[in-house]
Amino acid sequence: MSAIDVSRIKLFQLRALVAVADSGSFGKAALDLDMTQSAISYAIAALEEELGVVLFSRGRRGAMLTAVGQEMLDNARQILQNLEQLGQIAERSRGLETGLVRVAAIRSLATHWLPQGIAAFKERHPNIAVTITHCVNHGTVQAMLKEGVADIGLIDLYKTSGLEIYDLFADRYLAFFPPGAQVNVEAPSWEQFQRYPLILPVPQDNSYALLREYLAQLPVQLAVAYELNEDSAILSMVVQGLGMTILPHLAAIPLPKGIITCPLPQPLSRSLAAALLEGRLHSPAVYAFLEMLQTLPAPLDRLVPREP
Repeated sequence: MSAIDVSRIKLFQLRALVAVADSGSFGKAALDLDMTQSAISYAIAALEEELGVVLFSRGRRGAMLTAVGQEMLDNARQILQNLEQLGQIAERSRGLETGLVRVAAIRSLATHWLPQGIAAFKERHPNIAVTITHCVNHGTVQAMLKEGVADIGLIDLYKTSGLEIYDLFADRYLAFFPPGAQVNVEAPSWEQFQRYPLILPVPQDNSYALLREYLAQLPVQLAVAYELNEDSAILSMVVQGLGMTILPHLAAIPLPKGIITCPLPQPLSRSLAAALLEGRLHSPAVYAFLEMLQTLPAPLDRLVPREP
């Protein structure tokens, strides 16, 4: 008995094998593959002749796999799947030659973290354009994703729905006091916080809903003196001695000179993430940018020491 030369097996023969097995008949397989029934019959007959085995038993009820045909079916499927994956790899490579990635990000991420990611991405894919929209809060980012004007959103996670979430890093909240404030920067107490009016973002800023929930559950009440819609303006007021504030580390930098920073008596962090709209198809460039974001290190979180 001569050895089987598998190099003589044709891919269309394997497609015919899988199609007949799935449909149960040569006629239905022909419709599925947009071929004639005689072409399907010829492909199966040629494959059986090449292998020297019978793959199907033919009868009034259609075509049924023989025992050896059933054993070969999974291998045929795997070969075809591998071939499809080869094509997908090639498509991804071709799709990364050019393209556009539209990013909507909350200000702190867009300003203090994203630029290093764009620099790394452009080194690998210089012909893919990246646009960035700075958003006032995560609600605006989500709206841009749902309206289809952004591909990737960079947000803080708080009651998100309809989004595919890719975690990035945690950003802890810190307390910021005016120059000369009498506060234990190593182990502050809420009583020390109560000595200073509290300056907060406006209630309409949904990026700070988590902070407001946190403040509402404290064992003490902090008196809110001012509410502003810009982090830098809040810190400027703190420097002028008008009160203290609580902000995420990334939202507070760069810190004004002289400001005093310390941890919270009860730690609080926000989770930052990249998001895609669920169910939406994206280009290879978008997924390549998302993959790059997940490799970036978190910004260095360190307390600024009290000035002498």
